[in-house]
Amino acid sequence: MNRADVRAVENPISAIFDLADDVNKEIPRIRKLVKYATVFIGVWLIIDFILTILLIFNQFLLGVLMLALFVVGVFALAMLRNLNDFIRYYAIRHAAILRVRNDDPVVFAPKGDTAVLRLFELLRVRSPAMSEAIVARRYLMPGILRGRSGVLYSFDGYLGAKPSTLWRSLGLGYPGFQLMIKSFQGTPRAEDLNSLKLAAEDVSKDNLVPPSRVIALWSRKADQDLSDEAYSFLTSNQVVFSHRGKRFATALEMIIENEDGSYEFIPYVT
Repeated sequence: MNRADVRAVENPISAIFDLADDVNKEIPRIRKLVKYATVFIGVWLIIDFILTILLIFNQFLLGVLMLALFVVGVFALAMLRNLNDFIRYYAIRHAAILRVRNDDPVVFAPKGDTAVLRLFELLRVRSPAMSEAIVARRYLMPGILRGRSGVLYSFDGYLGAKPSTLWRSLGLGYPGFQLMIKSFQGTPRAEDLNSLKLAAEDVSKDNLVPPSRVIALWSRKADQDLSDEAYSFLTSNQVVFSHRGKRFATALEMIIENEDGSYEFIPYVT
């Protein structure tokens, strides 16, 4: 780690990235320490519980002390869990920011007969998991999916992988993934985006697969522009899915294909 004067800043933006990179390099070591501490406290809690049972009837005060230590240990274990979740979130967030920083400033649509096909080709090139599913033709164009409410929803593009049986029953194992695309020719309104969000959530409740990506694909004309309400909805809402105590929150993203073939992303999802 650089031991230069911590107060000396030459370029604030590059300094922020450098600081984030320095922290990210320490994450594997910190996660290892958290893992060791978790195992140690877990073993101690088992021993402490046994001692509490043995002492509570014979030496009451000592038993109460061991019980208090047990409660403290449980809180420490919970805080370690929160710390591990934060570290994991930071590592993923840093990887996403790094990907955005290193990506091409302008992304152009690949060849394809329709906007949905062009987007599928872009995803095939940029995402290994989705590339495998696309090559295996595990997609629908269009796709009609049923929600938990019984309503049938139409998507212009759908790509998915089935979860394991263990995931469906216990929430363990491979959860699968699904990509949903809704194409818009006219300017999408906030109401349209909310309908897409609710449809994705309803379908996920029915098939028990987390919505990995939910995309509003807009083929924009030169005289069209997104309203402030629609932009605010995109940046402040997520598609949420819960199963067996696990919660997934996915950004509702808009990919805009301009007339010159360039893409715009709101927000940019790596």
